[in-house]
Amino acid sequence: MRLCLDKNDPTPKFQQLIEQIQRQIASGALRSGERLPSVRVLARELKMNPMTVSRSYQQLAEQGWLERVRGVGMKVSQQARPAEPHQRLQYVQAPLAHFIQVANQAGYSKSEAMALVMAHWESDIGDHALE
Repeated sequence: MRLCLDKNDPTPKFQQLIEQIQRQIASGALRSGERLPSVRVLARELKMNPMTVSRSYQQLAEQGWLERVRGVGMKVSQQARPAEPHQRLQYVQAPLAHFIQVANQAGYSKSEAMALVMAHWESDIGDHALE
């Protein structure tokens, strides 16, 4: 599991965590039945309050993305399945629009912005990446 919280993003950390886990399940990166790190481990690795991680996990469980297994912890729900390509668009549309706006304001042309995306596609540009 790879998580990257953006300290400059005004979105609350618990919401960033929820959205990233949802995207990883929707993309198939996290598979049905796969175990997630414990609240304490994830909180320590992401430098977050454990209550924030717990709140995110709880909300994901309530929405059916995760399930709590006694003695094991949180796992990806058996009902959680990767989304179809057209359904995954919802996870990238807003960040993509923001990137385009910021790149445009910074004076990048379309081809320069695309070159930036291609150059950074494989790099780890997050401050708090967890793999």
